[in-house]
Amino acid sequence: MNKTIDEIFKEDPRREAQYCSLLAWYGKTPEEATEIIKQSYEDVDKQVYTNDSVNTAIAKIQEKSSELIGKNKFKAIIEIIVSIHDKWVETNAKKYDRGDVAKSKKQIFQHLPTALIGIDEVAKDLMFLAPFLKYQYGINVGSMQNQPWGAFIPSSEFIEAYNEYVEDFKIQNNLNSDENLLKYLSNVTNEYKALQGNDEVSEKRRIYMQQYENVEVMLNSVKAKNSTFDYGLGV
Repeated sequence: MNKTIDEIFKEDPRREAQYCSLLAWYGKTPEEATEIIKQSYEDVDKQVYTNDSVNTAIAKIQEKSSELIGKNKFKAIIEIIVSIHDKWVETNAKKYDRGDVAKSKKQIFQHLPTALIGIDEVAKDLMFLAPFLKYQYGINVGSMQNQPWGAFIPSSEFIEAYNEYVEDFKIQNNLNSDENLLKYLSNVTNEYKALQGNDEVSEKRRIYMQQYENVEVMLNSVKAKNSTFDYGLGV
């Protein structure tokens, strides 16, 4: 008997992460994505390249399993999301260059720490984690728009936890003005461990991010992605 798509997801939450990626990143319809998911996990990964993020999610869930059944479960979820994003930054240095100057500048903020990229970008990482939390722990962190180019919409509880994390990050790094935020971003390639790869491409990314005009771009991106960073001064 052929399994339904829901049965496939429950049996292997990795497949739901792949399904969501097909919708969000490749504009597939639910029908098209369902057909693709009938292929093996490995074959689908050759199309969506989600395995690193999925494996990071699985490893961190195992590490924090006891916390995920406690009262601080959303704090643990944020920590897992940070690990997923850090892994992406670490392994995707080449994506500082998007092959187009305007696109590269627009998306360079994606290489910043989790607290600086905003909830909409964080939701792209949450998409990988959500199926495991749903099926293994009964935790709802949001839902996927089941349509081509759909987005993952985080739950209010997750958004609240993320905003608390951002506020703590701001306090820890004294990010209480445009001047201090600009100073932090000017030195982020030295402060953020995920940016400190030893290969040539990682070095090129650091050089690109250290250029003053790109530091300004990152500043304005951070402020646009998260209103709590809008100090009203501008650069």
